[in-house]
Amino acid sequence: MNPKPLAFVDLDDTLFQTHRKQQPTTHHKLATTDKNGQPLSYMRPKQQIFVNWLLSSAETIPVTARSVEALQRVHIPFQHGAICSHGGTIISPDQQLDMEWLDIQQQSVAQLKNLLDDLPNALHDYAQSLGSIRTWTVEENDLKIYTVAKQNHPEELFLDQLVQRLPQTVLDQCYVHINGNNLAIIPKHVSKQKAVEFFIQKYDPQFERAIIGWGDSLSDAGFLSCCDWFGMPKNSQLDHFLIKNISEDYEKKGFLGHV
Repeated sequence: MNPKPLAFVDLDDTLFQTHRKQQPTTHHKLATTDKNGQPLSYMRPKQQIFVNWLLSSAETIPVTARSVEALQRVHIPFQHGAICSHGGTIISPDQQLDMEWLDIQQQSVAQLKNLLDDLPNALHDYAQSLGSIRTWTVEENDLKIYTVAKQNHPEELFLDQLVQRLPQTVLDQCYVHINGNNLAIIPKHVSKQKAVEFFIQKYDPQFERAIIGWGDSLSDAGFLSCCDWFGMPKNSQLDHFLIKNISEDYEKKGFLGHV
């Protein structure tokens, strides 16, 4: 019997949405709860069908910005490992912390010295005159993984302006992801793509599996490039980017494709 495909799948806005983004109906299914055990995210009927198909047809590995703790609040029975915290943590197929990947992350963090220690306070200085933010650093396995800034009043988004104020020393060592009123500053060694590459090489060393992937945002494009086939939800950030750039490319050249 041929082995099942490996499916690497983003979670939030790919398999489910928070109730703030869509008001649940009786046809929606609870997908996640918050730290207090209250309903947070739901799957639409089509998403339920898709998730059921994935779980029965492939060994499905979530690839998520969520921490391990936050993943445990996802009500989907993933059983083949996980990639958490933007790639900062790998859970092996036997549901144990991958110590080899942890060692790689520890060595990389040591090279950053005090950058992540200072960044949350520094962001408040950079945001002066722009607006009010709150900041924190995501920590896991006794490591500082990445820093987050979130607008307290998201009506007028200014995080793209905040990025312009980041010093070059930060930009040289980190990449930045903006999603609405959330900004993540992530060291370059913390990467969904690098974690997926590591996972495949370690747990499918002969590259025997068909590898498939799904994600919704531009930050997912790196890990999707590791897959033999990949897709994206309709009306997602990736979908809009693809359609926009295909249209602009056609208007520029007058034809689809390349010579």
